Amino acid sequence: MASSFYYVAIKGALASSDCDAFGLDPEEISALTKRFPNSKAVVTNGLSIKGPPLTVINTLCQLGYKVVSSTGEIEITWTLQRETSASHKSLKKPQNV
Repeated sequence: MASSFYYVAIKGALASSDCDAFGLDPEEISALTKRFPNSKAVVTNGLSIKGPPLTVINTLCQLGYKVVSSTGEIEITWTLQRETSASHKSLKKPQNV
């Protein structure tokens, strides 16, 4: 059986305290807004997340995503993928945060 993939994009600057996410499903949006309070769907087709881009990427990795590409210099867009057959993992907030 051929694998099927789902893609999302994260856009932000490395030194920034927030970023934008595109392509998330409702369950992922719910998980991220719980993990990153004050995040809002104010971006066209996306979600403005109140968290540094690399922290958000690491959080999405807990849900089965992996970075497959990036582009940009000051503002970077990372593309992440996960297999659609993979079940969603629960998103746990680290104990030391």
